[in-house]
Amino acid sequence: MKLKTLKLLLPVVAITIQNNSASTIIPPFLQDLHISVAALGTLISLNPILALVSRLPVGMAYNPRGARLLISIAVLVMGISNFFYSFASDGLTFAIVHSINGFAYGAVTTLYMAFYVDSLPPEENRNHAMGYYVGTLALGYSTGNVFGGLIADHYGYGVTFQLAAVLSLIPCVLLWLFRGPGAPVEGEIKPKTATRLTSRDSWKALLEPELAIVVITAVFLNLLHQMGGVFISLYGLGVGMSLTQIGVIRAAFAGCNAVTRPISGHVVSKFGHRRLSYAGIPLQSAILTLIPLFTGFGTVLTIYVMSGVMRAIVIVANAVGLVQDVDESKVPRGLGSGIYNAAGDLGSFLGPTIGGVIAQATSIGSVFIIGPLGTTALFLIGILAARRLRSPATAVVNPS
Repeated sequence: MKLKTLKLLLPVVAITIQNNSASTIIPPFLQDLHISVAALGTLISLNPILALVSRLPVGMAYNPRGARLLISIAVLVMGISNFFYSFASDGLTFAIVHSINGFAYGAVTTLYMAFYVDSLPPEENRNHAMGYYVGTLALGYSTGNVFGGLIADHYGYGVTFQLAAVLSLIPCVLLWLFRGPGAPVEGEIKPKTATRLTSRDSWKALLEPELAIVVITAVFLNLLHQMGGVFISLYGLGVGMSLTQIGVIRAAFAGCNAVTRPISGHVVSKFGHRRLSYAGIPLQSAILTLIPLFTGFGTVLTIYVMSGVMRAIVIVANAVGLVQDVDESKVPRGLGSGIYNAAGDLGSFLGPTIGGVIAQATSIGSVFIIGPLGTTALFLIGILAARRLRSPATAVVNPS
């Protein structure tokens, strides 16, 4: 890893730590507000919905020269919304705060991913760089999960939300601290021909077969992840686990991702990102179906971490697909980043919502059986449809 790449990654860690310190305690926080399981899933889904709304306009407006300032503003908005979580005493207040947080989070992650890719030193291996990026996200998630669960157990939800707000200052400082000599600055980023993008360009981009495959994978990968992430907390509470234990389970999942993602770049180079993307989601689903069979902390922890290994490999493979397969002349970097992250947001919205419906109709344990099996079936159908979309284009170039 190059020093410039490392400097680009440090703000990512800080952003995800402050975000996950708050998000990890939201399901039990809502349960304490006596909100039903179905409504809980819907309320949590507001965050990715608003993140989804922010993705395309932010991606279309992306400009490397002004990215640092916009990222800093969006991070501060995230911090302010984290602070106001502590004053949410009913579903409506929570919904407003959670929506603002989601919009800001969508803006931050869309801008920073595009900025990161544009700012990479020329000598950095792109496969490895994307592994470092998604691995760094996981490192922040794991740290934030432990921090959030531990503080909430000892000091309560309000203090946890307020500390998460204070943490938002750190990524802002890092963004500008590493702007000095040796750090990638806006002026060093390769200039590109300015183009004014429209919403029509976004829809045309979605019809690019290679991007369609990346989008489908991102949707179902996050659907599975968020469904499991929300309901593993409620399942753990239901079988007698503490908030600290739940935080450890979520942190171990993210920590496994933090370790696996950077080295997954080598795995992707060896086996191919498409093959790993196609096989990974069904395997992760199969692992998650084991969770309702056990109630012990150690066993649930082990199973959930195993599912994390598969998620780590797929997320790197899919990120590599975005960088390698999607033609930047057809899909500009900022727009591609926006669509990629928007696909993840759509999955993040669907996961808790569908999980809430399943839990309300059956039980929380059933979410880990019905959800993964349905996800796998729909994912495979979507990939087959996208491959058919690609076939006519290939046939024109290589007529048989």
